[in-house]
Amino acid sequence: MQVHRGPVPIDLGPAKQRAVLAALALHVGHPVSIESLLGMVWGTAQPVSARQLVHTYVARLRRLLEPDLPPRGRTNIISSGPGGYRLMTSRELVDVTRFELLYRQAKQFLSADESQRTFELLGEAMRLWRDPDLTELSSLLNSPERLDLLRRMWSDAALDYVRTGLDLRQAATVLPIARRLAATEPMNELAQAQYMVALEQTGRRAAAVRHFDDIRVMLKAELGVRPGTELSDAYRAVLAGDDPMPVRAGVASAPADPVRPPWRGRGPGLMQLIYRERDLNAVISILAEQRLLTITGPPGCGKSTLALCAAACLRDNLPGGVAVLDCAEITHAAQLERRLSTLLGAEPGSAAPSRLLGDQQILIVFDDVEHVIDACVEVVDDIVRACRNVSVVVTSREPLGVPYETVWRLRPLRVSSADEPHWTAEPPAVQLFARRAAQVSPGLRLDSDQMRTVAGLCEQLDDLPLAVELAAECLATETLDQLVRRVDDPLRDLQPPRRGLPLHHRSLQAALLRSLNCLERQERWCFLRLGALPLTFCAAKAEAVWKSSPYGPVDSRLMLMRLVDKSLLFVRRDRGVPLYGKLRLVHRLATDLGMTERGKYGAYAVAAP
Repeated sequence: MQVHRGPVPIDLGPAKQRAVLAALALHVGHPVSIESLLGMVWGTAQPVSARQLVHTYVARLRRLLEPDLPPRGRTNIISSGPGGYRLMTSRELVDVTRFELLYRQAKQFLSADESQRTFELLGEAMRLWRDPDLTELSSLLNSPERLDLLRRMWSDAALDYVRTGLDLRQAATVLPIARRLAATEPMNELAQAQYMVALEQTGRRAAAVRHFDDIRVMLKAELGVRPGTELSDAYRAVLAGDDPMPVRAGVASAPADPVRPPWRGRGPGLMQLIYRERDLNAVISILAEQRLLTITGPPGCGKSTLALCAAACLRDNLPGGVAVLDCAEITHAAQLERRLSTLLGAEPGSAAPSRLLGDQQILIVFDDVEHVIDACVEVVDDIVRACRNVSVVVTSREPLGVPYETVWRLRPLRVSSADEPHWTAEPPAVQLFARRAAQVSPGLRLDSDQMRTVAGLCEQLDDLPLAVELAAECLATETLDQLVRRVDDPLRDLQPPRRGLPLHHRSLQAALLRSLNCLERQERWCFLRLGALPLTFCAAKAEAVWKSSPYGPVDSRLMLMRLVDKSLLFVRRDRGVPLYGKLRLVHRLATDLGMTERGKYGAYAVAAP
């Protein structure tokens, strides 16, 4: 029994309180009398105060489900009626009733001999189940008839799912369900036969033969009978090496593997996050309330890593799973739509992504979209408006700019002022450096003096995770002293060999130039002039260097806002006065490229977008 706000679980309180909501959820949309609730929650052993306890539990549940409303207004989800209560949410938002709807739809397609659509619907229905034995609900509710009906429905749907999957040569996909079904229905010969077929089709003939022997012994001991026709036919086909075609369903014994929601696209990183717990918790909390979150920040600060880590934390709460679309090489909206359709398992151009997603409860991550902001807005807006169960996370160096967007700004790995008084560990950027250095140079140990050197080096690199990792990777072939000299010109010299990553993750120069290429002509001209200013400056200083733009008058206030939005500047207030700042690496880029215009650093020349 779980409730989610967005993709995030809500703590429902004690067992009896959970049982009240479970009873209402099993009858979503229909009134449930107090007498029925008492029977399902306590059975015949009802305490004297049981009726009052039901009212108390409902009041608490209403507070959990609608925390922002006044007490008397919290009736949109659990309403009161004559003699009882009713859960008012959509039937499609309750897994039990959504499962029933999907199964009915699948049977219609099955009768029409549309195997592929049947398989897709049944697969979605299967992903809604965590435990076909309904162990927790059995302990919460005194309702054996209703729970037995649900178990039988799962078994029937699982039989159809496995059979259809075997028809479509998807044995590897259906094998976990086949195994679970065989364990759940040990006396069902159809299930056992189909499990043997699944084992055979996945190249496990010996396991299929052993399973038949186990079932034969069990049938003899428990029922005194021999295996039936379908099970025997499947066994003979396995022995003969024929291609055993599925009977009417199939599965097996052994402990059941958990069926996890799918993960499509690039998987989460293998690295543990350092000093990002607050960011991770904030992202997860935001997704409990909002359906569109954009993670922004300067190049190389770890936006993608944070988004993928959050998606991995939320995956098991989403029946539709997670889809990660890498947008680094995408150039326009049509291409983005095609890639997303392919990622979701459809033919490119077969339907808009919003139609493919429908009512699935899924999280989509659009990664690295700053160079195709307009295209991303077009696709994301259609999905968020049309698909009420879809949550979207975008990583970008600037926000999408739509009115319903929540923005989380990620900063470099610098200990906050609030943490400084009790921070005792090595600075997080130093920890990241040491970990990466130990990977590229196993056995490397840095003494206290060297760690102080590393701390200074990380500070020069703005504590940016990408810059710190690139520096650490240089220790594969160099000493720390040699590395310190490299950091004198990090944009040129921090380029260790890297494969399997986008180009803008392979060097600081490429990462920063990507931001520059996302600027319009006027914005780029203004940005390069900021190289003449110190790391921190006021608006008046910027206005002074922007007086003679070849692209027309510059609105300084608006331009500063745009450069802050694009993560090339940051802003803070000093006694109420806004001060603008640049990272050292960004300042270096602006300075060097400003010199390029005067012909001094041709290597940094960048074509106008």
